[in-house]
Amino acid sequence: MLGQNAIGLGLWGLLAPKGVNRFLGLKSSPQVTQALFGAREMATGMALFSDPTKASVLWARVAGDLFDIVLLRSLNRRDNPKRANARLALGVVLAVTALDVVAAVRMSSVKRNCEGARP
Repeated sequence: MLGQNAIGLGLWGLLAPKGVNRFLGLKSSPQVTQALFGAREMATGMALFSDPTKASVLWARVAGDLFDIVLLRSLNRRDNPKRANARLALGVVLAVTALDVVAAVRMSSVKRNCEGARP
C-alpha cells in the first residue's frame, strides 16, 4: 500500500509539477518539483512495489518524508495563499510518515534469506 501511494504521488509530481506547485503555493521550477518530489516518490514507490519488505527503501522513504515535512512547514506562512492546502498536505505527510516509520522498524528486524549464500 505504501508503494502504491508513493507511485501515485510520484506520477502527480512527474506529470503535473505545475499543478503541485500551484496546489501548495510552492515557487520552485517545475523541473525541481519533478526531481525532488516526482522522481523520488516514483523511485521509492517502484522499489516498494517490487519488494515491500526492503527496510532500506522504507528508511529512504522516511528520509524523504522528513524533507517534505520541512518544506511543507515552510509553506505554512501567512503570505502563502495556499496555506490551507500546505497544512492539509502536512497532515497527510505526518500520518504517512508514521506508517512509514512503523513499517521500516518492523522490516528492519526481519531476517532476510539471501539466496545462494552459504551458512
